[in-house]
Amino acid sequence: MIISFPNMGPNWVAFKTLFTSLGLDVIIPDPTNREAIKIGVKYSPEFVCFPFKATIGDFVNAIEKGADTLIMAIDCGPCRFGFYASVQERILKDMGYKDITVIPLDQADLLDFKWVKTLQEVSGRKDLFMYTKFVKAVIFFIKKAKLLNDIQTAEGIFRAYERNQGDTTDLIKNLLNKLDQTNTLPELKKFKSVIKQDFSNLDTDKTRNPLRVGVSGEIHISLEPYVNLDIRRKLGEMNIEVHQSLSLYDWVVHKFHLNYHRKWLEHLSRPYVPMDIGGECQWVLGEYIDKAQAGFDGFVHQYPFLCMPEVTARTIITNKLKGIYDLPIIYFSFDEQSGLAGFRTRLEAFSDLMYGRRNKEIENNAKFIANGNKKIYPHYGDLFYNECVQLIQNSV
Repeated sequence: MIISFPNMGPNWVAFKTLFTSLGLDVIIPDPTNREAIKIGVKYSPEFVCFPFKATIGDFVNAIEKGADTLIMAIDCGPCRFGFYASVQERILKDMGYKDITVIPLDQADLLDFKWVKTLQEVSGRKDLFMYTKFVKAVIFFIKKAKLLNDIQTAEGIFRAYERNQGDTTDLIKNLLNKLDQTNTLPELKKFKSVIKQDFSNLDTDKTRNPLRVGVSGEIHISLEPYVNLDIRRKLGEMNIEVHQSLSLYDWVVHKFHLNYHRKWLEHLSRPYVPMDIGGECQWVLGEYIDKAQAGFDGFVHQYPFLCMPEVTARTIITNKLKGIYDLPIIYFSFDEQSGLAGFRTRLEAFSDLMYGRRNKEIENNAKFIANGNKKIYPHYGDLFYNECVQLIQNSV
């Protein structure tokens, strides 16, 4: 049995650990690319979500590299994501891959522990000795997911301050390789200091006062850089600080009912969407309100073309929340037709709009004028975020 799974940005590091800790062979698909998208578009239903097409392409690549068992997460609710695994397995078999198996990883409620049965099915063993391996695999998975979340946090801050464009990107690639090779509990406990040390060595310009932008949307689009045209990198290279709470760790902790930040976002969005309608609708609304209240300069909402929950969120923001909170927002609907030229032009125009708005705000605020015509932002973010800010301020 050779395991594989679809790409979701850098999160292959955590998923690889989950299965190698069970003694299984793992193949990582090549990074999502144009060829994978072409395959997905060719064999998928025309009006299905873009992530469906991208993951079909990833699966074909993994099968061609030798994988025979594919893991695909599923969820409940009105979102079509719950049907991905079963439909994709049928498509792959129709394509001629008769000997593959697609195993759904049910994440509807992780406290139901259905995922333990999935790990048993994948490992092929149910003896008591395997439960110790299950525990170790899950602990390593969650720890690496949390460290990936920290890397994402640091990336969103430091890229806006880097002197040499591309340094942050190179640093992250190096960190991901280090994390992939870190497979003992003591080393994982110390890895946060490795992240801080590597980022502290980055050549930064602490005199900058970058824009602060919140980024939210559907999870696969938000985390896979190829399908979102690497929007986080492009924003950072425009000297914009990116805040994105959505991550693999954020999602897993939410499914264990321990994500109090998400509960806060649900509280903020409840007057507009009183229940979960699928996707990230509730949390996108909460994020928009939260970022507006925190004095952010803008907000980016990204989602797959025709995604019902995200289109609902967009409509509520446009027709209701925008008038209340007046936080500039830009929407990106991605599919296989998305191109770089118009995308870059829209980002540049959005950046100009935010700078103009902030400069006008500074002109009318004596406190900002006294601070050297710089906007004063309130403290925002978790402990690690504030540690990263301190590292920049302490840089030479």
